[in-house]
This record gives sequence, structure tokens and C-alpha cells, in this order.
Amino acid sequence: MKRYLCKVQRTDEYIVELDESVLDEEWMKGYREYFADLHDLEEHAENIAQYRARFGERYIEGYGVPLNDGKKPWFANDKEVNRAINIKIISEDSECEVDVSEMKS
Repeated sequence: MKRYLCKVQRTDEYIVELDESVLDEEWMKGYREYFADLHDLEEHAENIAQYRARFGERYIEGYGVPLNDGKKPWFANDKEVNRAINIKIISEDSECEVDVSEMKS
């Protein structure tokens, strides 16, 4: 069986808007209790952007479904949507740079 090492590079850019009156310290305390040890909005913005880049537009555990450029995604019901989070898409690479090299056993 041949094996190949594939290094994929892509660049996505987002503006993640978070409503600090909703995602306040009390909310973060609950988030930390069940999900991850994140302590400020910057860490949450990074987490949300990373999830979006990896998995695309969908439900994010602990956050719900973020707004997309201020709009509710077509697949989400009102209960799932978290209007305190908005992702503005600057760019999402549809073209990826892939460096492939055959691996020797």
C-alpha cells in the first residue's frame, strides 16, 4: 500500500461578533463547567472561528448555531440559533494548497 503525506494549507478569515451582555462572566462560568476552560471573549472567538474553519456552518456544542452575516442559517430552527454570536465571513478558501510527498516504508 502506498502512503502519501499531504500538507493542506488554506486561509479563512472571519469577524466573530459576540454580545458581551449575553456572553457574560456568568455564561462563561457555565460554559467552563461543561465544555472547556475558556475565560474571555477572545478565547471564545478563537474557538468559534476554529470550529467554523474545520467543520463549516453548523451547530457548535456549547454555543448553538451562530448567525451568519447577521442571518439565521437555513437549516437552523429558532431554538438552536444563538443571536449573541455572529460570524461575518471575510473569506473561506475554496482552493487549498496541497503539498504531497510519497512516504517510504
